[in-house]
Amino acid sequence: MQYIPCIIIITCAMDITGNAIIFGGGGGIGRATALAFTHAGAAGLLIADINLERAQSVANETTAASKQPGFHAEAVQVDVRLKDSVDSAFENMVQSFGRIDYCVTCAAVPSRTFKSTADADVSEFLNAQSVNVNGTFFVIQASLSIMRSQEPRPNFAGSPSRGNTRGSVVALGSALSIAAAPAFVQYTTSKHAVVGLVRTAVHNRLTLDLALDGIKDDIRVNCVCPTWVESNMTKELERDIPGIEASMAPGIPVGRVGRPEEIADTVLFLCSPRASLITGSSLVVDGGMTINLAGTA
Repeated sequence: MQYIPCIIIITCAMDITGNAIIFGGGGGIGRATALAFTHAGAAGLLIADINLERAQSVANETTAASKQPGFHAEAVQVDVRLKDSVDSAFENMVQSFGRIDYCVTCAAVPSRTFKSTADADVSEFLNAQSVNVNGTFFVIQASLSIMRSQEPRPNFAGSPSRGNTRGSVVALGSALSIAAAPAFVQYTTSKHAVVGLVRTAVHNRLTLDLALDGIKDDIRVNCVCPTWVESNMTKELERDIPGIEASMAPGIPVGRVGRPEEIADTVLFLCSPRASLITGSSLVVDGGMTINLAGTA
């Protein structure tokens, strides 16, 4: 009896149908996330980045790639260190798209010097907190405020037991949100704080869990914690510290750094109704890096 090999491809739609705003969407993980939303069927995107030219390029790229009738993408310049700048980006989003279904924030700065905590550069430490922590807080705060006023929609039509949604928020942390590595005090501290922001409401109600606070409003808030990824940040680090990129892979058990698309897929899943039971989560996508770090602690 002759067996004829065949390949069966199973696809699982993410049920992405709404509008997304992506902070840090001009490159690397942000660009990959914008394209992932586009290919999944998003209705519209606002790409927010400190580099307006880069943001516009991604907006143009998603417009060309979308097959959704009426798809619309815009770009806006934003400095996440400034609350007014973040709020202005959200105002543009509401004016242009009406509703915000998904908010992703991946704007961040890396460590540029690698010294012990005793010798760490104070100005670099403060800048990391300003961008990575304050910026994440401003984005989460504004997104929750807007999403709470939106009409709830069922996660799945015909399946009320899966609940409703007013929106989903995903913040980018890091493998160093979970573990620690020598000489990364600026970045590690800031990315640990991102996990704290996802879990804790810093907006007047310090004792309330942000994820739990969002549940009654049908808003889910989660964090993705990636390993080293091929990105603009990695390239910038390589310019500052030649050879650092080659040193990354040996510390990752799968033997390579991540691809932006791999992180974007995870973000997309957490934003989608497929993740309707997931909130307050810090999903580690690191090729085993944190296990390696734990083993050397």
